Amino acid sequence: MNQAPDLIDALIDRHSTPATCLVEPAPEDATLQRILQAAESAPDHGGLHPWRFLVIEGAALERLGDLFVDAMQKKDPAASEATLERERVRAHRAPMIIAAIAREEPGHPKIPEIEQLLAAGAATQQLLLAAQAAGFGAIWLTGLRVYDRNVMRGLGLADDERLIGMINVGSIKEGAPTRGKPRREAVIDRWSG
Repeated sequence: MNQAPDLIDALIDRHSTPATCLVEPAPEDATLQRILQAAESAPDHGGLHPWRFLVIEGAALERLGDLFVDAMQKKDPAASEATLERERVRAHRAPMIIAAIAREEPGHPKIPEIEQLLAAGAATQQLLLAAQAAGFGAIWLTGLRVYDRNVMRGLGLADDERLIGMINVGSIKEGAPTRGKPRREAVIDRWSG
């Protein structure tokens, strides 16, 4: 059997780079196009393409910070200035944030919503792998702001869309961790009927 050990090693060695260790430059458009193209090869039962990606960089990061602050104020009108500032800073930890968006078609006759959501997750993982293969660091972040309807509305998501992650992308800062968490040993679990 013909194997691609470099690809397998890259998959095994994949790790998230902390957002605070991501610096300029972010991927240029030609590289970004290839990273996003890699996401297009994700498994997609029925070819529904139940995902899209929204690139946020430059001045748009400032507006994203404002959106995070606004969402926090709606959630907690008594939020302290320190809390609001933490929300604003979240939008500035990396030079590029790619909003991963799932778009599900409820009641599809052949493809249940869970498969559509899994396809969006697989596309997002492809994006992470491609960013690392292109020499960039990336991390898939979630949390309250990702699941907040005010944030989703502010980003212009349609009613049938939901945010599934904020992918922070950038060059890896000198001295950043180059390895992730220790991996557990894979277990082969067989069913025998």
